[in-house]
Amino acid sequence: VMSDVEELQKSLKENDITKIVELICKRTNSERQKIKEIYYSTWEVELEKELESKLSDNAKDLIKGLLMTPEDFDAYQIYISMKGLGTDELLLSEILSTRPSRHLLVVKDRYQILYKEPLEEDIKGDTSKCYKKILCEIIQGKRSDNPYPNTKKMKEIVENLNEGGEKGKIQEDKLVDCFANRSYGEICTICRLYEKMYKEPILDVIKNSVDSDAYDFFKMQLDYISDSGSFFAEKLHDFKDKDLNRILISRSEVDMDEIRYAYKELYKTELVDDIKENTKDDYQLGLTILI
Repeated sequence: VMSDVEELQKSLKENDITKIVELICKRTNSERQKIKEIYYSTWEVELEKELESKLSDNAKDLIKGLLMTPEDFDAYQIYISMKGLGTDELLLSEILSTRPSRHLLVVKDRYQILYKEPLEEDIKGDTSKCYKKILCEIIQGKRSDNPYPNTKKMKEIVENLNEGGEKGKIQEDKLVDCFANRSYGEICTICRLYEKMYKEPILDVIKNSVDSDAYDFFKMQLDYISDSGSFFAEKLHDFKDKDLNRILISRSEVDMDEIRYAYKELYKTELVDDIKENTKDDYQLGLTILI
């Protein structure tokens, strides 16, 4: 790590932006945190501040995100989804529907430390109806991690979903409990059993039961659970810089192999080739290294 710190210092003095981007993007997040720590203790200046004036806007955003811990990065994404006028529900939903419970518990703690407000209070202030309920429940981190659903128990849950509500609808609290607290495997089993038992896809019933933002959240979660690679590959295919940065920063050490494979299956071309066609310079270099 010390050699990386020395190399960064040398590259900064020589204004060798390519070398800086290459070094940071080739390291794991854990390694980058050590580099930041040693850089500061050695030179008494934060690496991020040193880099700020050296990088183009897109490359700056990429490197800034890579130098955060995964939890701080997600806390930041949640923060920007709600700050200012209006709320970016798609961004907020993506982060909260695709992250493990233990990770979200740390994100919640880091959010309060970084932005001086409880995450739950900010969510309540920016959302409403069933959408607010599902988000507030998700961040409690109570999702089961059971990888082997009990079919008999899941059948009982499905039967319960259809009890006590209006015809053709499911009560909001039951949906929230199911989608926030059941494991992904259990949710898949519940959806399959629901359609088998009632001859109707559960999403169709959800659409009649909740507000549009909540429906979009439930659909997003099901899309992610059913095929996480395709879920992110489709988002990358828009080639919006903010999406490229967010997804490649957050997934590069998680499931990038699956995303690359899904992208090729969907679009019959390599993700790295399409990234090269739609980006340039050191920003392009950073993205292609992460892929």
